Amino acid sequence: KSFIFVVVFPGFLDSSRKCLFLFHTEGTEEHKDLCKALHLIKDIIAAVDLKVNEYEKKQKLLDILCRTENKTYTKLKNGHVFRKQDLMRKERILLHEGLVYWKTATGRFKDTLALLLTDVLLFLQEKDQKYIFAAVDQKPSVISLQRLIVREVANEERGMFLISASSAGPEMYEVHTNSKEERNNWMRHIQEAVERWEEEEVKVSESDEDRRIAEAKAYRIQKYQGVVPFLSL
Repeated sequence: KSFIFVVVFPGFLDSSRKCLFLFHTEGTEEHKDLCKALHLIKDIIAAVDLKVNEYEKKQKLLDILCRTENKTYTKLKNGHVFRKQDLMRKERILLHEGLVYWKTATGRFKDTLALLLTDVLLFLQEKDQKYIFAAVDQKPSVISLQRLIVREVANEERGMFLISASSAGPEMYEVHTNSKEERNNWMRHIQEAVERWEEEEVKVSESDEDRRIAEAKAYRIQKYQGVVPFLSL
């Protein structure tokens, strides 16, 4: 039903817009009401498109998880182990995915499935019709979006550098795509995800600071209330 709605209504909007200018004089109440109605319909279509996209991304991630080996894991730069189960956390949403080519230290390219989630970028490889975390040059195949920088590779229109400048230690990856347009699309998605993640981190930090201030204030009030009865004796 959603698909039919999204396909049919843009055509309806075009027809309605033509009728609007043919039969209603600009500036009249009828014209204003119809303009408002068309804007509301546009908003509804945009909201439906967003929900459909979210559903498709959720299903795509579930399909990938079903094909991922249960025992697969990768060791992060900070020493923590990242497992398949960590991909199943509710707050992790798939933002973008696709086949990319991870360049090794020897100059070869390894086919990998890249998944951009809300807080990490990770690479999977196919083995015996199952996905496992990619193993290239003993580098972690899961990269935190914290302080992640993406840059073009000079003289390589399909290549990009992923530079992780996290507190656990710097790491650099060279990744290539099938075309310049695909590379640019990946760079845009990654940069936007990093910016969103950093904004959320700032909000969490501010919330934590507000909580600490509130707790300190409550402690001072409680301490003062304990002193007052003593002074009144």
